Amino acid sequence: MKFSSGKSIIFATIASLALSAPVTYDTNSTAELQSPSSQEILGWSHATFPTIYQTCNETNARMLNAAFKDTAEITAYGKDRLLNYGVDDVYYKRWFGNGSIFTVMGVFEQLMEASKGAMLMRCDDIDGLCAANPNYYAGHHRQSAPAETVICDYFYTSKKPLSTICFEGTIVDVGPKHYAGIDMLHRYLHVPTMSMDGYVGEYAETLEEVVDYAQNNATYAVRNTDNYLYYLADVYSASVIPGGCLGKL
Repeated sequence: MKFSSGKSIIFATIASLALSAPVTYDTNSTAELQSPSSQEILGWSHATFPTIYQTCNETNARMLNAAFKDTAEITAYGKDRLLNYGVDDVYYKRWFGNGSIFTVMGVFEQLMEASKGAMLMRCDDIDGLCAANPNYYAGHHRQSAPAETVICDYFYTSKKPLSTICFEGTIVDVGPKHYAGIDMLHRYLHVPTMSMDGYVGEYAETLEEVVDYAQNNATYAVRNTDNYLYYLADVYSASVIPGGCLGKL
């Protein structure tokens, strides 16, 4: 089963590369990322990004914007893979089994084009959880303010740009959330407006559970956050080296 599209949502660069190589972008500015011309370059007709709160300094903002850029790149790449290879693709089967491709495509659209007007990324440790978990918490969703996410200092030292994928170990070894852009997508899905009030959530997080969902519970594979994260990392890594760098399941 294959899907094709003549719409402009598949950006010219990726279409011309036919899934052969990832695309890089030059800007780290949220304003530039959200300009009409950049939206087209990023592969989304109406790409949206969260607001960075005033408690984030210039370095924080640059690194967060770089992560936003990576979210757009990797989801556009994943979307293009779906449109070109459909449900018979080995990568799709590995992470979503016989789950609905329409659900998966809809989640990608939701992540990148749904309004993020109320979403806020803040860099102050307002709840004290960053200090309490200095070498563990890269950030956290605020239960008391559902549209807000706190980004801890550990995020900036532990999360890597998408450009380093496959150079620091296999995806199985380091995990997809090792990469800032993929980790950011997981943070988006903690926000109720992004997760569709929990329709997509962290129902299973270990690799064994994620693989089992794809094989035996595809209805939840397409609703589980980590299935999306592994799929995106797996597909993207295949553009970096032949066969990718998933590692042994």
